[in-house]
Formats: sequence, C-alpha cells, structure tokens
Amino acid sequence: MMEQRTLEGTWEEILLYAPELAGRRVKLTVLSSDDSNSQHPVTLDQILRGRVGRIRFQPSSLSARTKAAFADILADKYKLPRLDQ
Repeated sequence: MMEQRTLEGTWEEILLYAPELAGRRVKLTVLSSDDSNSQHPVTLDQILRGRVGRIRFQPSSLSARTKAAFADILADKYKLPRLDQ
C-alpha cells in the first residue's frame, strides 16, 4: 500500500518537496487565508465570551440540612407547616 503523507505550509514551503514528489500523484487543497490563524488557536472561553453568563453559587451546606430541605420541599408541595416554624 502506498504511504500517505500530509504536507502543510505556504506554496513556497511545499515547493521544497518538488523533487521528492516528481512523478507521484498528489492532492492539493488550498486553504482560505482565514486558516492562517490556526497558529493561534481560539480557546473555548474566547468562543463563548459574551454568549454565556456566569453563575456564582454560595457554598452549600445541603449535606448538613438534607432532612430540613426535604421537609421544606414536601411542605411547599402539600401546603404543610414547615419544621422550622
């Protein structure tokens, strides 16, 4: 099976391989000029900036008050008096 290689660079850089590639089948893809930014990848933070808000949660003590929290949920649902009243 024929070995496949990927060469990437400017046209002048690719031409340096011309003697090695002479007589061989090649496939050339011309990238848009926007792809020149690939040397400086965009981070997820930069992509989402201005599109996603921030939420700050207070430290939770739910594990210490699970019984009361569950009782409050049931009291709200069934209109029962709360445990802390």
